[in-house]
Amino acid sequence: MQDVFPRWLSLYPIVTYILALMVVSFMYSEYSIPWYYMLSGVVAVLVFFLLGSTVATRTSIDQMHKVKRFERKIFLIAFVPRVLYMLLLYWIFQANYGNAFGFEAGDALYYDELGQFVAGLIEDGNFHFYDMISKWSGHDDIADMGYGIYVGFIYWLTGTGVAENAHLLGDAQTTSAISILSVRLLKCLMSSWMVILVYRIAKRNFGEQTSRMAAIFCALWPNFWYYCAVHLKEVEMVFLTVLFIEQAEQMLRSRQFTAWKVIPVLLIAAALYTFRSPLAFVAILALVFSVVMSSTKVVSWGKRIIVGLLAVLLVGVIAGNRLEEKARELIEHQSEQQEAGITFYATRKDNSGNQQSFAKYAGSAVFAPMIFTLPFPSMVRPFDGQEVQQTLNGGNFVKNIISGFTIFAMVMLLISGKWREHMLPLSFMLGYLVVLALSAFAHSERFHQPAMPFEFMFAAYGLSIAVTQKKFKRWFTYWSGLMFVATIVWNWFKIAGRGLA
Repeated sequence: MQDVFPRWLSLYPIVTYILALMVVSFMYSEYSIPWYYMLSGVVAVLVFFLLGSTVATRTSIDQMHKVKRFERKIFLIAFVPRVLYMLLLYWIFQANYGNAFGFEAGDALYYDELGQFVAGLIEDGNFHFYDMISKWSGHDDIADMGYGIYVGFIYWLTGTGVAENAHLLGDAQTTSAISILSVRLLKCLMSSWMVILVYRIAKRNFGEQTSRMAAIFCALWPNFWYYCAVHLKEVEMVFLTVLFIEQAEQMLRSRQFTAWKVIPVLLIAAALYTFRSPLAFVAILALVFSVVMSSTKVVSWGKRIIVGLLAVLLVGVIAGNRLEEKARELIEHQSEQQEAGITFYATRKDNSGNQQSFAKYAGSAVFAPMIFTLPFPSMVRPFDGQEVQQTLNGGNFVKNIISGFTIFAMVMLLISGKWREHMLPLSFMLGYLVVLALSAFAHSERFHQPAMPFEFMFAAYGLSIAVTQKKFKRWFTYWSGLMFVATIVWNWFKIAGRGLA
């Protein structure tokens, strides 16, 4: 069988990353990241490319019909490192910060407080979550309540006992270790099951060999591990997104189609809406778009009419005018959000009071062409508060390299005209990335998470084509060199923009 992940393909990125890290550390030694972030970056790149190459080689030797055997194997390959990473980060947080939330990434503490509050409501027998959370949080948007309610149920089941400690809300110490670890262990399970769902989607679209490579990418990308170890909602959102696409595509491709098969798909979309409404909007729009634009080989005209009508009807029942309101806000206020975000980065000061003077030039015109590749790894620390970016520097570099295959796949699908055969995952990925490029969060790694399983899937397809072309080895050398230069330039941007270079 053809080598789907040749050794040279794993060595080029490793050498490129280490050289970039050495050059940046030498150029800006005063602002270079601590050694442990450097080590975590090197380990991330080594694990993804070396272990990925090994796993790809060994699984390709297996008989292709042993699907269940591969699913069990890839689940364990995904689950074990996620659990180990989660426990390691929990120990590091406890040892260095005295609590399980470490450097308080994103809204982690807010979700812990909300989980405590919901657990207290359940313990008191009060299930009016919407009204009570609205009063507690100060806003009435159900789109941000799903994760807090989910965490609250886990806290209640694992005995946090918040009702008797209600006066301590906001203190992370009031949450028991077993409650926190239960939430994060479930994240490991969801993220690992997501890998299997990606395998199934890719298999329907591109065949066995490509689907295995896509699953390996998702299993070994360290950034997915990280979100299993913190109290953010990314793991659950990614899981629901991939589950939505997998179930919707299975419904569309099913030979025995009934209208009732649409309802579970839209219920998943409704659950996704309670986590992040724009994401649900893009997912539903991708479903409708794929129904209209897919090849008739994939979706018959009968299915198009039934799915289209039920989608419009049930979305109205589930979300009412809130989804339409969110869609309008998303379209009307993207430029305002981006301007506000750029203003924030342009005015944020480092420890010496210097501002990032270059940030004001960033915008959708800059981000859109690079949206598959962003963000670039942060190998410097001009100010405190960027621990997450430094922790994920190796994983971000992995994405930079792999994005070359995603872009190659897009070009090949366009040239071959086969893009209509993969309409649902393709329309979701492109739709979400367009929204992201127009927002203030184009360079925020966290907001790229929902698109990453599909970027990896198309990257696996691009890789399967590329390894058959001898000249691609030269092209990949150029791409690796470009990512080396981009990494150096990005870190120079962070330093020079504050007048520190």
